[in-house]
Amino acid sequence: MRVLITGGAGKLALHVAEALCTSHEVVLMDRRPVPDDCADVRRDLPFILGDLINKDDCRRATEGVDAIAHLGAIPGASADTFAVNTVGTWNLYEAAQQHGVKRVALASSINALGLGPYRIAEKGFPLQKLPIDEEQPADPQDNYALSKYVNELTARAFHSAYGIRTHCLRLCAIWRPAFFETYRPRPLDQLKRPHHEGYLMGAWHYVHSADAAEAFRLSLEAEHVPEYAIYYVMAPDTIRPEPTHELIARFLPQWLPLAERIEGRQGFYSTSRIERELGWQPRHLLDGSALAGGGE
Repeated sequence: MRVLITGGAGKLALHVAEALCTSHEVVLMDRRPVPDDCADVRRDLPFILGDLINKDDCRRATEGVDAIAHLGAIPGASADTFAVNTVGTWNLYEAAQQHGVKRVALASSINALGLGPYRIAEKGFPLQKLPIDEEQPADPQDNYALSKYVNELTARAFHSAYGIRTHCLRLCAIWRPAFFETYRPRPLDQLKRPHHEGYLMGAWHYVHSADAAEAFRLSLEAEHVPEYAIYYVMAPDTIRPEPTHELIARFLPQWLPLAERIEGRQGFYSTSRIERELGWQPRHLLDGSALAGGGE
């Protein structure tokens, strides 16, 4: 396949390109170029300088493309986030439809659920069960969360109307290999917002960059899988040494009645669906030695 990676100059794009380029023809697109001193696989890949906000750039980038790994976005709340992320995604899908692209792996976010650091309300998220799965209704409040949620709706609309297969990959914090080597948990009393539900949910989860990239590869290559789906993509454990049930009791006691099935350092989200439907498995987890002596 000829695969377009948007956001091609970004950090995640490096790992997605590495996962795809041995078996596919990969093309990068970004509104800023890959640095001249780039020493990774992207230096040898075709690059299109263009902005997703520009329809002509999107049409130029998607011409001759079979599939898209859509990573391009503003990765946080800002004055421009909602407009850039949602219009850029619409333009990309519109161009994809015009050129007959039939597969998209969309970089969504756990923020699309509405539980993220930019959430307006500190408490009151209408949580139904733990661990959280894809059936939990979303309640986005901030412009970043809402942009990711709207992008999922855009993807669903283009699947319904034109048959463009899309898997919305709800990613959490993406950790590069070097971070695993240096990470040590901070004392819990140093949490910036210890009573903010969204902040805590964002702060305690991670996924290795190679595992995140593998989710994109599987999404684009898999056959006989759902044509539209939302998947959580993250490690099965938290970044904390404490048992998760203890964290809930201390910081999120309003969720204790839902926590009976949580064991050990288990994360708050379930990845059962992507494991079952795409065969994804997280292979890079925090070593116990990184957590030794951390915490309190």
